[in-house]
Amino acid sequence: MYPMSRRLEITVISAEDLRVNRRPISARRNTFAVVKTVPFNVRKTKADECGGTHPKWNDKFEVEMPMNGRSQFVSVEVCYRTGSGSEKQVGFARIPVTDFMGGYYPEGHLNFLSYRLRDEYGDKSGVVNVSIRVEPDSRFGQQKTAEKKPTVDFSACSSHAVGFWRPEKTIGTAVSGGQIVTGVPIWCGYQPRN
Repeated sequence: MYPMSRRLEITVISAEDLRVNRRPISARRNTFAVVKTVPFNVRKTKADECGGTHPKWNDKFEVEMPMNGRSQFVSVEVCYRTGSGSEKQVGFARIPVTDFMGGYYPEGHLNFLSYRLRDEYGDKSGVVNVSIRVEPDSRFGQQKTAEKKPTVDFSACSSHAVGFWRPEKTIGTAVSGGQIVTGVPIWCGYQPRN
C-alpha cells in the first residue's frame, strides 16, 4: 500500500466495435483488458474467447491509486492473443482521475464511464466500458453528526424572486423537508428604486 493512496474498485465491463488496422477484429481472437494505475500496479481481465468485436468481461479489481500528484490517469488497454500465443494491443484509453474523484463526486459513488480506444497510430479502435468507485477513506472514519437544516438567505435574490420562495408548510405539498421553489431567483446587480 502506498503512503498516500486511495483504494479504487474498477470493473472492466466490456468493449465495443474493436478494430485492428481499421478492420473488425476476428471473432476467434481472445481479447482481454489490462488496467494500470501506476507502472507496477497492473491487473488483467480473463480472456473473452468468442466476443469478437464486442467482448464482455465484467471483471472487478481493487487497486491502490497513489495520491502523490504523479498519477493523474488510470489506463485501460484492450489486447488480444494471436494463434501463436503472443499478445497484441487493440487500443488504449487514459481515464483522468478528475472523471471519477473530487469535485461533485461523493466517495463511494459508482461511476459508469465509456472511453474511445486509440491504437498506436492514434486511430479509433473501439470503445471500452468501465465502472469506477472510490472507496471511502477509512482514516477519517464514518462520523455521524446531527443533520443541520440549512438556513436560507433571500438577500442575494432580486426583490421579485423572494416572493416565490415559500416554506413547504405554506404550500401544502407532500414533499418532506426543506424549501420548495415555485419561481426562479434572478441573480443580478440591479436594485430597484423604492
